Amino acid sequence: MQTGLKTIDSLIERFGICAGETHDAFQNVLCLHGGDKRAVALKLPFCFYHKLAHLPKSRMITLHQFYLPHRKARLASFLIDERGQVIEQVYYQRDSKYVKACKKLQSLVQHVYCHKQVSAA
Repeated sequence: MQTGLKTIDSLIERFGICAGETHDAFQNVLCLHGGDKRAVALKLPFCFYHKLAHLPKSRMITLHQFYLPHRKARLASFLIDERGQVIEQVYYQRDSKYVKACKKLQSLVQHVYCHKQVSAA
């Protein structure tokens, strides 16, 4: 999939999009339960804290964060529910090229998580 930015395309080609817990230079994936106290240390946007705080403890949610290692900056973050749906997203880069790339990245993430749900069933 082409995001429109060679740097992001090369990172996707190099690291892929992981649906399980992982941490590398491009992405960080963490599974959290509703009200999880670890969220405080993650420097998340307020909307993410709000979603996690109001989620029942029995529900699990996945935090998927992307980074731009060459700029030492955050690219995008997604909260994904048990069904593989993106329920909240934040794009950190404000340039229109990066916003378009993040939207394409979101659709790719959505596809990976939905495919994971289908294969698990």
